[in-house]
Amino acid sequence: MDVTKAFGGGSLIGAPIFLKNGKKFGTLCGMDNIPYDFNDKDIKLFKSLATLLTYVIDLDNSYQQILKLSAPIVPLLKGIAILPLIGAIDEERGNYISTMIIKEAHKLQLNHLIIDLSGITDVEKEFFYLLNLVDVLKLLGIKALFTGMRPDLARKAIKDNHRLDHVSFFGNLQQALSHVGIKLTV
Repeated sequence: MDVTKAFGGGSLIGAPIFLKNGKKFGTLCGMDNIPYDFNDKDIKLFKSLATLLTYVIDLDNSYQQILKLSAPIVPLLKGIAILPLIGAIDEERGNYISTMIIKEAHKLQLNHLIIDLSGITDVEKEFFYLLNLVDVLKLLGIKALFTGMRPDLARKAIKDNHRLDHVSFFGNLQQALSHVGIKLTV
């Protein structure tokens, strides 16, 4: 390799990193400009580190998939979709959800996005940055409606002095749908 040629003489050790699906991800390498004879213990350690990296990479890939699945925008009718949020919302997930909503809402040509909060189990204060998303969606011509605000979330929003006057809240999905002109009959 060019990098090893430029490095000159010395020592090089490497171990392949294979993902659990069998695909080769890359190679864990160690280089030094001082020659060194690697023993079995060194080789075993490097192979163990490569295996550990395999688990870390696979775990991160799984986490990325969970992020994608944890905030699905579900189209209901032309121009109307619902986003059921489930689980805990921390800063990283909140940022991911915000980015994903903007892309998907625009792609689906939404007029209304109903964001259901009833499945949220825990929130950090960063969750309320999601409320800023309302302004971004508004600039895109999309009206955001929130449903399922639980009493503990409402208390936290008021306690933390979040302005909610520019956000539409409804007690349940049926009320939000009614607001956009859809009547559900049972």
